[in-house]
Amino acid sequence: MSRIVSSRSGHSAVFYNPSRPPLKEASVARPRRRVTEDVLTVLRGQAEKLPIGAKMPTESQIVEEHGVSRQTAREVFAILQSEGYVEIQHGKGAFIVDKSANDVARFQGWFRGNQFEIAELLEMRAAVEPYVAELAAARMTGDDLERLHASVEEFEAILRGDDVDAKVAADEAFHSLIMKASGNKGLTTFYETFIPSLREYRKRVFSPPADPLLALPHHQRIYQAISDRDPRNAYEQMRDHIEHSRLDVRRLASEAPSASD
Repeated sequence: MSRIVSSRSGHSAVFYNPSRPPLKEASVARPRRRVTEDVLTVLRGQAEKLPIGAKMPTESQIVEEHGVSRQTAREVFAILQSEGYVEIQHGKGAFIVDKSANDVARFQGWFRGNQFEIAELLEMRAAVEPYVAELAAARMTGDDLERLHASVEEFEAILRGDDVDAKVAADEAFHSLIMKASGNKGLTTFYETFIPSLREYRKRVFSPPADPLLALPHHQRIYQAISDRDPRNAYEQMRDHIEHSRLDVRRLASEAPSASD
C-alpha cells in the first residue's frame, strides 16, 4: 500500500510503493505538498492577471489540466481565498476579488486587535537593539562581519520574492547576528523571549500591503556603521530602522478603510 505521512506543515505527503501502481500525483515522485505548491503557483499567477469578478477555472478543470486530485484542487482554492485572491461561492466557483482591499483590511484587523502588544514590542526593540548594535560595532569579529555582509547582500533578492517565511527568516538572521556579536548574554536571553512575537510581527510587515523593500536600505546602513566600527552611528541607524518600522505600521493601519466602509 501507499503510506501517507503528515508533514510539519499539516499537509500529507504520499509516498510511492512499488508493490502497487502509482497514484496519479505520485507518478513523478513528487510529494503532495510540492504538487499543491506547483499548482498554487500557476493559479496564483492566473488570479493576478484576471479582472475583479472574473471566474477562475473550476475544480474539474484543475484536475484535468494539472493531473491532480480533487482534494488538491480544493486545497489550492482554499489557500487562494485565505491569501485574498478569490472568494469561493459554493455551487458556483471561485471568483476574483480586490486583493489590495483585502490585504489592507486584514492588516487593519491585525493592528487593531494587537496595537498595544505591537507598541510594547517596538518599545522593547527601541530600548534594546540600538545598544546591541553599538556593542556589535565595537566587538564583532571578522568572521561575523562577513556573515552579516552576506546577509545584507542576499536580502534584496529574498525581499523581491514571494516567500514571506524566507523574508522573515532573513530579517531574523540579520538581527540575530548583531545580537550574538554584542557579546552580551543577558541581553540576548532577554531578547529571545520576544522572538515568537517578533516573528509574527515580521510576517505581517513583510506581507501585502506592506512594502518589504523598505527594510533593505536600513539593513545596509546598519551594516555599514558596524563595518566602519562606528558604535555611535550603529546605534543611530538601528534606532532609525525601528522608528521607521513603527511609523510604517501606523501609516498602513491609518490608510486602511474602517469596518463600516
